[in-house]
Parts: sequence; C-alpha cells; structure tokens
Amino acid sequence: MGAVVYFLFVNAGVTSLLMPPSPIGVNAGFSLARGDEALFYNPANFEVGSEYQVQCYYNQYFLSMNGVSFSVSRRIGRLNLGLGFVNFDYGDIEWHPPYPTEDSLTTYSANDFSMFLGCAVRFSRLGRVGVNLKYISENIYIYSDYGLALDLTFAYNNARSGVSFGISNFGTRLLINNDRVNLPARISLGGYYKFKDYLGGVDVFYLVNNGKFEFNTTLGASFYKIIELYLGINYREEFYPGFGFSIRSDYLKIKYGGSFFPMGLGMVNTIGIGFSF
Repeated sequence: MGAVVYFLFVNAGVTSLLMPPSPIGVNAGFSLARGDEALFYNPANFEVGSEYQVQCYYNQYFLSMNGVSFSVSRRIGRLNLGLGFVNFDYGDIEWHPPYPTEDSLTTYSANDFSMFLGCAVRFSRLGRVGVNLKYISENIYIYSDYGLALDLTFAYNNARSGVSFGISNFGTRLLINNDRVNLPARISLGGYYKFKDYLGGVDVFYLVNNGKFEFNTTLGASFYKIIELYLGINYREEFYPGFGFSIRSDYLKIKYGGSFFPMGLGMVNTIGIGFSF
C-alpha cells in the first residue's frame, strides 16, 4: 500500500491540495461550502460577519496520513478576509526497491504545508468573486521546495439556488529531487438548489494535469435550524460515498464528515470546531 501512496504522491505533486481539509469536502464542497468554511473550497462563497471567526479541523486520511487545518477570518467593510493554514502529514512511507535485490526497504516521511490569504466581495446584488493567494511547500525525505498558487472563483446565488465556477491551484512548479512537478490545477463548476429544509448540490471538476473528470453530488437536510445532515455520492476513478453533519448555535459550530475512498484506501474522517467572538 505504501508503494501506491508513493506513486500518487510523486507523480501528481502535492496531492494533499485535492484532499478535504474540512467536513464539507467529503461531499459537494465546492458549491455547498458556506461561511468561513468556504475559504478552503470556494472563496466566492466565503462570507463572515464583523466578529472574528475561527475554525480548526483534524483530518484522518487513509493509512497513517493525517492533517490539520485552521483559519481565522473577519469582514472589514465590504471585504471578507481570511487567513488559512493546512498541514498534511503523509506519515511513514515505504519505498520497495525492484526485486530481486539486496537493497533494504526504505522508510521516510513527507508533508505538505500551505498558507493562504483569501478575500471575497460582492460585485452585484447576486454576484460574488473570491480569490485565494497561496504559499505551498512540499517536503519529501531530504528534498523540499515551495511555490505560489492562485484560486479564483465566481458565484451567482439567490435565495434558493446558486452556481459557481472557478480555478484552483494554478501556479508555479516545484523541483523535487531534480524532477519538476506541477501543482494539481483544477477547474470547477458547481451548483445547488434549496427546497424548504432540503438542499441538493452537484460539483464537476476537471483535473488539468491528467485530463480526468471527477464529480460530487450531495443531498442535505436541516432540522430545527441548528442541525444539518449530508449524504453524497462522489466519483474519483471509482464511486464512493460521503456523509456528514453539523451542529451550530450563534457562536459555536461542530462538524463531522466521513467517506470511504476508492482503490481500497480506506476511510477518511474529518472533525472540527468553529466559533466567533
């Protein structure tokens, strides 16, 4: 299994940028993310109040991979501003030399770190635009490099529905062990529709580097205005489910998301808390 992870990691380049840093990411996160959580997925939908908003998530991925994401945000005038951090730890990775050989098994560690400044503003009654400026570093064994990237999204939302379009992770290339690797650039299109206490969302992604498509579709329901449940079907080379819930009050929110990733990689869990002051 370590060889599979090694292959995905080295050949795609900073693949953690495509992993969910918060619960909504295991469902249709591009179109359905709201509030400060949208900073991670769709900055056009990023919208906060005049109080400081803080959110922190712990993400357990397949094998020994895990991550921590954090953001602080606030609206100043017409601008919704946020500062976010994501640290992704690949855990202990095994490299198996070609057999037969007398070379020993190699175990090493790797991690990605990204820091980004996000801003969203309304440019019309229903239209919004958002941008993230990212600093990204990748460390594999004794090799490391850093790069800069951009997320840019547009959203058009009314009281019941909305559509979003954007690009993410467009930026510089990284040099790892004399190999140039591209950031996982992605083009996204998504939409949602509300009917009473129910919500449906669909996202479609085009992965620029390998020319593949992915998609997420999700149904959600709201209860007592403080509880939300989500259930989705996603596609990334294979179909797999996503599910989650959130509980919120005026100043506190607790969220959980889970999914069973394809290719036998196992379950992903992400849980976190957010508050305002």
